[in-house]
Amino acid sequence: MKIKGYSVKQGKDTFYVGVMKTKDLVDRGRVDTFSTGNEEGYQRSLSMARARAFGRFVLRNSSSPLSILLNIREGNVKESSEGTLELPDETQMWVVDGQHRVAGLKFATEQDPAVGEVDFPVVIMNQPSGYEEAWQFITINKTQKGIRTDLAERFLNQAIKKEGRKALLELRESGALRGILKNVEWVGKALEIADILNGAKLHPWHSKIRLPNEPKDGTTIAQKAFTDSLEPVLKDSFFQGKDAKAIASALGNYWDAVWELCEEAFNNPREYVIQKTTGVFVLHKIFPRVSELCRDEYGNRVLTREKIKSVLELLPMMSSEYWAGDGEAGRRGTSRKAFASLVMEILEALETSQQAKEPDLVT
Repeated sequence: MKIKGYSVKQGKDTFYVGVMKTKDLVDRGRVDTFSTGNEEGYQRSLSMARARAFGRFVLRNSSSPLSILLNIREGNVKESSEGTLELPDETQMWVVDGQHRVAGLKFATEQDPAVGEVDFPVVIMNQPSGYEEAWQFITINKTQKGIRTDLAERFLNQAIKKEGRKALLELRESGALRGILKNVEWVGKALEIADILNGAKLHPWHSKIRLPNEPKDGTTIAQKAFTDSLEPVLKDSFFQGKDAKAIASALGNYWDAVWELCEEAFNNPREYVIQKTTGVFVLHKIFPRVSELCRDEYGNRVLTREKIKSVLELLPMMSSEYWAGDGEAGRRGTSRKAFASLVMEILEALETSQQAKEPDLVT
């Protein structure tokens, strides 16, 4: 079997870089999976969900430039002078890195035989046993590091602007890139809000949100934690139709009101949790309910600093002592269960302070 390619020497080792048709890669690729009957195997079990997701990605005419790493244990790979590689006939090609992509390509070719004619980049080892394969597999999977979530978030916001949210939602529904596109409905807007608040001078969040690759100096919370905390606000029915600037303006007034009520906590943010994960997750969770209570005499929602402060100042939780590292909020910890407990207590205090203006559900 001949394919386009050439040899690459690294120290004493020789590798081969080439291009194979998808149908040949699928037909000849095998995986050395560990099991009780094959204890020298080194690969994890295949996840068909992951494989099909990649297959659907390919079926949408999406490219995948990353190469598959293969090994030929029996026979020798030969390089010709015409820029082609001659692979041993009828020999299995062991998939060292890329088993889910190969299985996904098989799924894609079953759905559309034309995919079988697509060229796919490969790097081929020519080692006699699975031991050398396992070394490469462990090295690749133990030394590589996934992309930072805050950088992925930045890219996703670019994709929303370039591709459109609707197109990305359709891509997610197809099963492709589901993990990457999980929060595509609201994460772009959350990032815009974080940037607005982080850049607003004379505001409690000015330069406090740590952007990707920035040092911790002067910041109190990572970008990803801040944007994640905005989920309940952005999923609230009142705020869903609002643009990022309008929501950021309302949240800015909200945090200004909290700042006035808990000034010491903002003056010494490292000693308090109000501008850390605990504070943002809890206070953003209760914000939709606070906003419902901020109404004028005509029943219209008024989200000014003064109106928000008039609602919050009745709460015993609106004091710096409550948010101290050794205070009530600080002692609870940073688990989701701890946040939920704080949210429930604050909401109960909020309803008590407003004397439950809504009629009883049971009469």
